Amino acid sequence: MDTTVRTDPLASQQSHTRGLLTLTAGPGGLICAFRFGGGQPVRLNWADIQDGAPAGPGEFTWIHLKIADSRIHDWLEHAQDIPEAARHFLAGRDSRPRLHVTDSGVHGLLVDLKMDTEAQDDEKGVLHFFMDGTRLITVRTRALRSTDKLRRLVEEGADYDCTLNLLAGLLQCLHEGFQERLEALTDEVDDIEASVLSDRREADRSALSAVRRQLAEFRRYINPERNILGRLCTLRHEWADSDARDHLAQVIDGLHGLAGTIDALYERAKLLQEEIASQMAEEMNRNLMVLSILTALLMPGTLLSGIFGMNMADVPGLQTPGAFWWVLGLMGALGAGMLLLLKKLRLF
Repeated sequence: MDTTVRTDPLASQQSHTRGLLTLTAGPGGLICAFRFGGGQPVRLNWADIQDGAPAGPGEFTWIHLKIADSRIHDWLEHAQDIPEAARHFLAGRDSRPRLHVTDSGVHGLLVDLKMDTEAQDDEKGVLHFFMDGTRLITVRTRALRSTDKLRRLVEEGADYDCTLNLLAGLLQCLHEGFQERLEALTDEVDDIEASVLSDRREADRSALSAVRRQLAEFRRYINPERNILGRLCTLRHEWADSDARDHLAQVIDGLHGLAGTIDALYERAKLLQEEIASQMAEEMNRNLMVLSILTALLMPGTLLSGIFGMNMADVPGLQTPGAFWWVLGLMGALGAGMLLLLKKLRLF
């Protein structure tokens, strides 16, 4: 009996595509890669990247890599179409914002926020990048918010017409990530302020210290980052057209506003800490005042009891019946007299 097995052409094609992607997906350090300029962004695989075929007119690529993979190190080491200085920089371990502009392109480092799942030890992460007219290469060690958001935008169909606009999109994602974090810190400071005004300070000092540490770190990196990025607006490469530079300038202006928000929130947290310190000092002064008054009230009685407590034969009242109660009454009278004196002097 002749049996014919029918196969779905679409399912067969999808199976073949999945198999091809599995074979050519490349190292785990390849996070994503896209080609722009043909309308809808097209996802690339590792074989497309290794071919290194020149992009067509108006086309460019974004390659996002994870440097922890040794095969990415090898690829960067042998990628002769990338300038040597840029290759060493992409594989380096610099952690401070910097920007290098050369005749062949631009490479630099951006400070960004790590993803929430990886931000338990330190929120700050770094992103190395290289950009010329045909590609933007970004390299990171830990997952970052800006590149993850940009990747999702591209997957949803966001298109860019040049590498400079793509970098502007990345900076916009970076700005929005910092803005969201600052909004969360602002809400936290609002809650602490309400607590301080309600005189509930048990956990406020430590919470404010944590906020100030984060803001100080943001300010330490955001300020130099926005300053060096301003140099991108003066690029004179043929692929950096004026419209793209204007768009980039608008995004960088947003980073300037971000720096102002950080400074204002830092000063606000500082003032709240000073208010807490003032409240604690005031409370301590009140406690010391109460302690001083009690000491003053007990001082005459203490002196009298010390005199009559001397173990000497000439102490009066040793053989007198009821002398103990006379002494107690005298101590009480002296205490009342001291209280009246303090009230007259307006010390109590």
